[in-house]
Amino acid sequence: MSWYSSSWQHMANVHQQAKAGGMDAAGIAKAIDDSYPYSDRSGWAYKAWLGARRDFFRKHHLPLRRAKKPESDLLSSI
Repeated sequence: MSWYSSSWQHMANVHQQAKAGGMDAAGIAKAIDDSYPYSDRSGWAYKAWLGARRDFFRKHHLPLRRAKKPESDLLSSI
């Protein structure tokens, strides 16, 4: 089994348990993120997790994180 399919299967299990527990979409997304199954967040396993997460969240209409808007710098406030 590949890292991607293993990650997808793990997310599906957590999604099913969280949905049975009555969680909303944001709660399910947090539960999936908190249940990262591998030891380090680096390397091929993490890249596969991120790819599976992106695809899984889109398929199940879960909220994806957005990049934070950068704070204004000193020069733009003049």
